Amino acid sequence: MMRRNGLTGVVLLVVCVLIVYMGYLMKDILTLQQRIEEEKKPEMLNGRPHIIMIGEVEDHLYWNIVRDAAKDYAQENELYLQYKGPRDSDPDEQLSILRRVIDVQPDGIIVQSLTEAFIPLIDEAISLDIPVITVDSDQPMSQRVSYVGTDNLLAGEAIAEDVLAHVDDVHAGIITGTYTNYHHQLRLEGFKEVIDQAGDASIVDVASSGIKRVNAREKAYQMMINHPEINVMLGISALDVLGITEAIDVLGREDIYVVGFDTLEENLQLLKQGKVQTLASQEPHQMGMKSMEIIEKIIQGESVPDVIHTNSQLVKDGSS
Repeated sequence: MMRRNGLTGVVLLVVCVLIVYMGYLMKDILTLQQRIEEEKKPEMLNGRPHIIMIGEVEDHLYWNIVRDAAKDYAQENELYLQYKGPRDSDPDEQLSILRRVIDVQPDGIIVQSLTEAFIPLIDEAISLDIPVITVDSDQPMSQRVSYVGTDNLLAGEAIAEDVLAHVDDVHAGIITGTYTNYHHQLRLEGFKEVIDQAGDASIVDVASSGIKRVNAREKAYQMMINHPEINVMLGISALDVLGITEAIDVLGREDIYVVGFDTLEENLQLLKQGKVQTLASQEPHQMGMKSMEIIEKIIQGESVPDVIHTNSQLVKDGSS
C-alpha cells in the first residue's frame, strides 16, 4: 500500500511539472504573438511594408550579422523589419514562431527553413498571399518564392577536395551542428561524396554538437580518444570549429588537420594561429542585405530568381 501511494505521488508530481512547463511554453508563445501584433500597429509601421525574419537563434554570432545587415537595409529603404528566433537552435520552436508570424499576416517573411516540417507552413503563408523566401537553409520542395544563401553542397565538396590535397590516408572525424538541419545535411553530403570517391580516405565518426560550443568540444574530445587514428577534423556549423580546437589543445594533437565553416572572427584568429587550416567562408552580411532586397522586390511585384547563391570561398592562413 505504501509503495502504491509512493508511486501515485511520483506520477502526480510529474503531471504537475508537465502542466507548469506547458503553461510556461504557452505563455511564451502568446507573449511573442502579442509583441509581434503590438509592433504592427499603424503608428509603428508608419506606412512601411512589414517584414519578419525568423533566424535559427535569437542571439548568435553568425545570426547577429544576418540580422544587423537586414536591419540596415530596412532602415535605408523605408521597410519595417522584426527579427525573431528561439533562444537556442530548436526547429520546433522556430515552427511555433512561424505559425504565430503567419497569423499576424505581415507583408513578407524571411525564414531559415531547417527541416521538411517547415514546408506546410511556408505553403500556407503563400496561399494567404504572404511572400516567403528562405535564407541560409532552403526547402526547395516548398512553394517559397526564392532562396538566398550558400551553395552548401558545393561548399562541402570544396572542403573535402582541400583535405585530400593536403592529407594522405585521410581518417576524418566530423562534428555537425545537427543531423536534421537541411544545410548541415548538404555540407555533410558534399564532403562525404568526395571522400567516398577517394581510394585512401574514410570518415571514421560523426557526432552532433546541437550547435553548442561546449558540446562540440566534448564530442570532439571523446571522438579523438575513441579513434586515435583520426587525422582530420571537420566542423560543420559555425561554433563546431571552436569546440574542436579546444579539444585538440587538451589532447595535444597538433597533427590533426582542422577544417570547417564560417569565417567568424574567432575562427579567423584560429586560422592565423595555425590551429585551423581551412575555412569555407559564408557571407552572413550579404545574406541579410540580399534577402531584404529580394523580399522588397517581391512585395513590389517584381520577378526574382528562384535561387540566389551568396559568395563562398575557401580561406587559408587568414586569406583566400
